[in-house]
Amino acid sequence: MSSPRSLFRTVVNKNAPHETRKAAIGELAEIDATTQLRVIVVADGLTGSVRRNALNALGRCRATRELGALVDDASLPTALRERADQLR
Repeated sequence: MSSPRSLFRTVVNKNAPHETRKAAIGELAEIDATTQLRVIVVADGLTGSVRRNALNALGRCRATRELGALVDDASLPTALRERADQLR
């Protein structure tokens, strides 16, 4: 299994194929790497689908603290904050 750092780098690598990035997000969820997943959600330079996948992964981890912080983060788009609230 890859380290959280390695998986995170895969996700933020814009040259990585979408499916590879999605798989890395899934692995981050499996190891409860909630900090890395939260950072992916708030990363403004990533595509919406990558950010949404990371947000849904936080829901699978039942990361209520991180989801609550995202709900309160005014810098996030409204759709992501609303989804975080649903997953919380």
